[in-house]
Order: sequence, then structure tokens, then C-alpha cells
Amino acid sequence: MKLKDIFKDIYKGLRIENDNSLEAMDAYLIDTKDVENCVINYSNSGVQKIKMNIKDKYLLKPNDIIIASIPSKNTNHVGYCSSLNNDKVIIKKNFFVLRNPYDNNLYNLEFIAEYLEYFGINQIMERKSREEGLVLWDIEEIEIPLVPIDKQNELIDIIRPINERNRLYQKLIKNDESIKKYMINEVIKDEK
Repeated sequence: MKLKDIFKDIYKGLRIENDNSLEAMDAYLIDTKDVENCVINYSNSGVQKIKMNIKDKYLLKPNDIIIASIPSKNTNHVGYCSSLNNDKVIIKKNFFVLRNPYDNNLYNLEFIAEYLEYFGINQIMERKSREEGLVLWDIEEIEIPLVPIDKQNELIDIIRPINERNRLYQKLIKNDESIKKYMINEVIKDEK
């Protein structure tokens, strides 16, 4: 089944243009570096001050799937939003949003996100250059295999801990890099 037949809403994110006549609000802006392995880590970039009127459709919601318009060499930047704190998270124009499935019993949304990350986007990019990027028509026409929902759920139950382990490894790697940088800096200071 094609994505356009699965989701009521498929659209591009918001172009950020600050209007200095408006009061600033705190919000997270999702960037491609915040989306990897089907996980959205919007807090990586920190809170920013935005002076815009933001329509509700551009705010990240639970069960949204977002897809970067330009995949990178090591990831397609597909993310699934399982939950949100009470944070205001804006989906920028470099992402497509998949929202509001027609039938919640046909597909597990996490399954769709995982399929897109590892297969769906790659099938399109094999026909395009990485610099060319994706357009709305590309996204709408992606075929998602119709696997029985119980099999999708079983698969996601196995994949979730793998994704969690990936997140933990990434945190450890970043922490180790900070420790190394700190130690080198301390040695340099001591030698001066």
C-alpha cells in the first residue's frame, strides 16, 4: 500500500522566518542531526527563541513520522515520535511529516518508520542522486508491505530495545569524547 493511501496528511515542515514584531517563544527545532535510527532526539539542539506564529500542524505530535528531504550517507533520518514531554517542537522545512493514518489497525507506525529508514527511502534514492533529495511525490508513492499487524507488533517489540541500546551507546560515545577533550585540555593547561 502506498503512503498516500495510509496517511491522511503528508506535508513538508515549516520554513523558519522570525518576525521581530512578535514576542519570542521557546521551542525546539528538529534538525537532521536529531533524527537517526528511527529515533527523534529533539533536545540535542537545545531550546531556541522563535518569533513566529506557528500553526499547530508544524508542531511534533505523538505518532508522527518525519522523513528528512535529503538523506545522508549513513542514515535516511526517518524518525517516529512515540511520546513528547510538554515541549514545543517545531518540524522544519527539511522534513516531511506523515500524520493521521486512515486505519490504525492496518499498520504499526513504528514498523512504517523502520521500513522507511532501512528500505523505503533507499529504494527511491537508488534512482536519484543523494544531492537531488526527495519531493512530496516521492514520499507519497512509497509502497509499504502489508504484513499482518501481529507480526509488525512482534517485530517492533524486538526492535525497540535495539534502538534503546543504540541511544545509550551514542550517549556513551559522546560522553567519552567529552572526557577525552577535558583530559587533553587539562594536560595542556598544566604544561603552560
